[in-house]
Amino acid sequence: MQSADLSPKLIDQSAAYYLANTLSKCHTTRATLYSWSLNIGLVIFILAVIGTYIYYCYKTKLTPYEAQQKLMRDQEYVLSKIRYYQAENVNRQVSNIHDLPKMENNIEYLRSF
Repeated sequence: MQSADLSPKLIDQSAAYYLANTLSKCHTTRATLYSWSLNIGLVIFILAVIGTYIYYCYKTKLTPYEAQQKLMRDQEYVLSKIRYYQAENVNRQVSNIHDLPKMENNIEYLRSF
């Protein structure tokens, strides 16, 4: 077995150093290019998402007339519920005497105690 130092070299030391340095620079350049491409792609994607959201909000915004109509509908709904519960409360107060349980036979009821 021969040792590593005694093995024949196909290229001289300076050419090997030059190739290694060139490959290292190519790797660094490629990594930088990939990094920039990824960053630019992510920025474009985020801007597209934000732009789409802003456009959607702009398109779905109510006109002043529609906003006024919605406000009127909401107010009418609340007032109808208030009227309903007030009428129910009045009916409950009037019919308190009618809510008493019916007694078929008072004597049997009194004996049960």
